[in-house]
Order: sequence, then structure tokens, then C-alpha cells
Amino acid sequence: MDVTPSSLWIQAGLALTGAVAGVMLHLKWHPLRRQLSDAGDIITGMPWLTVLAAALMLMAEVSGERWVRPLGSLNDLLVWREVAAPLALEALMEQGRMLHGLLPVWPLALILPVALALLSWRVLRFPYRYGPRRQQPLERWLLLAGMVVSWMWVILEIVHATRGLAEWQETIRVGLRSIYLAVTMALSQVMLIRLVIAWEEPEQPNDQKDLGLALEHTFARWRSLVALSVLDLLWPLLLNADGSPTGVSRWLLLEAMFLFVAVPVAVARVPGSSLTQGAAAMQMLWRALLPLIGITITAVVVLSLVRYASGLIMGLMRLDDWRTVVLIPVHALVLATVRNWVFLATVLTLLRHGFKPSTSGRTA
Repeated sequence: MDVTPSSLWIQAGLALTGAVAGVMLHLKWHPLRRQLSDAGDIITGMPWLTVLAAALMLMAEVSGERWVRPLGSLNDLLVWREVAAPLALEALMEQGRMLHGLLPVWPLALILPVALALLSWRVLRFPYRYGPRRQQPLERWLLLAGMVVSWMWVILEIVHATRGLAEWQETIRVGLRSIYLAVTMALSQVMLIRLVIAWEEPEQPNDQKDLGLALEHTFARWRSLVALSVLDLLWPLLLNADGSPTGVSRWLLLEAMFLFVAVPVAVARVPGSSLTQGAAAMQMLWRALLPLIGITITAVVVLSLVRYASGLIMGLMRLDDWRTVVLIPVHALVLATVRNWVFLATVLTLLRHGFKPSTSGRTA
């Protein structure tokens, strides 16, 4: 059969129809339909989260990263049977990455110094509210040093954007960017999970305070965020080690991501030391393994179909066409909605299946 623009539009429409029909069937028949339905309710109640994710995806695209653009060119998407396996692998990678960092962290990381300044002030002002024990002087100095260095890094980024840097300055800038991107990933991910916990287990009758409470709970885990940042620093290193979609490093990255998939949830849910949270993460993964596999299969299918349809539509439009400029934000909103839905459903699955009901009360 000849491939024509009309047939490609039909393929894109069928892919979108299949994705929508699959979602509706999952909401009715899937064993984890409660988690999928509740994830949709959270998206409906927090529309700003979808808008924020879409805006950050577009900003990351401008910075040269690929968040909205398709995996390949239009020619690569012509035959579904040939592109199905690469799309599924890419969707699996996307699922693993979003469970450690849903939001694009660049250029979001540029506001990190403000968050670190607020955290430093809160820790010094209310030391007993931000940890299970009193801060040691060394911990305070390290926290302040990290905040000061973050402002120095932002200055280097501004100078880099306006003019060139010396080689040693560029080396420092690249190293600091990697570190603070990992910190931003850990901070934003734990805060998002705390929002899910606030929806699941409301502490206040007024849900307008959930965002502030999520920030407070995230700040209270600042020691664990340091350890989580070290873990998040490994993902880009493994991802950039081999650019081949079927490379050994890609499979090692996938294995590591899913092995430690519950760590951000444990940091957000379980108080205590990093070792305690790591042990809780492994227990959570074991208890929720089968539901996690089920939700991952759903995520891979839905993300593959949506990415395929989006890639075909974008490829069928000329790059200089005004419709492309108008529709790119629409693509970002659709992709952000699907990503958020999958992420929230996975977090709810880990929370509900990974923890045994406590007889002594809720875990803060």
C-alpha cells in the first residue's frame, strides 16, 4: 500500500483514537482502575500542574533538549510495524525517567538558589522543624555553602549566556550545572509526591494549603534530598554514556531506574535517615512489584500511541508553517497531560500497594 499524506493523517487519527479508547477501557476494566481514575481526578483538580509541565517542556525544547519533538523524522514513522519497538523502548525509558524526575529541570534549576536561600533561612530560624534532630554546626555550614555556591553558579550561567568563559570557568560551570540539576530534580520530585500524599491523606480541610504543606514536608527532608540528589546525578551520566537507543548503557540505565523507582516515594513518605528510607523503598518495590508491572505496561502503550500520533502530525506539517508554531504548545499540553496521568497513577500505585496499613497512625 502506498504511503500518502492522507493515509498518514488516518494513521495519526487511529493512534489517537486507540489511545483514548485504551484509556477509557483501562478506567473501566483495568485491575488498577482506581489509581488511574484518581490520577485523572488529581489532574482535574490541579490544572496548573499540566500547564507548568507543558511550559517547562517548551522551555527545555528551546534549550535544545527533546521533550516535545518526536523520536525520529517523518520517514522513520511511516510504517508502524517498524517503529513500534523503538517507540516502546523510548516510552519505557520515558516512564523510568519521569518516576525520578517528572518536570524538566532546565531552566527550572535557575530558581533553585531562591529555594535554597529559603530553606537555609527556615532551617536556621526553626531548627527543630526541619529534621528529626537538631542540626549540627557542620550541617548548617554545608547548607549555607551550597546556597552561596548556587548563586555563584547562576552568575556563571548568566556570564556564559552573554560572553565566553575561560576554560577553567567553563569546567566549573558544567560541573555545578550537573550537580544543581540533580538537586532540582530531587527537590521537585519529592514536592510533587508530597502533593499526591496531601491529596491522598489530607491534613487540612482547605486544600489550598496543600502546596505550602508539601514545601514544608520537602524542606523537612533536606538531608535525605542530598542523598537523593547523588542518586539523580547518576541518570544523566548513564544516559550520555552511550547515545544508541539499544546500547548497553541504555539497558543498564533502565534497570537501575526501575530498581530504585521507589526511592523518591520513600523519601517523601517515610521520615528518618536515608538508610531507613532506602530499606523502605526496597520493601515498597517488592510489595508493589506486580501492580507496578501492570501500570508500566499501560504507560508504555499509551505513551507510545500518543508519541506516535504527535510525531506524525508534527512531521506532516512544514517547519515554516504557522500552524506548527500554534500547535506545538498544544502538543506540549497533550503530552504533559498524559505524562502527568501516568506519573500520578504510578505514585498512587506505589503508595497504596507498597505500604502496609499502619496501626499506630499515619506516617508524616
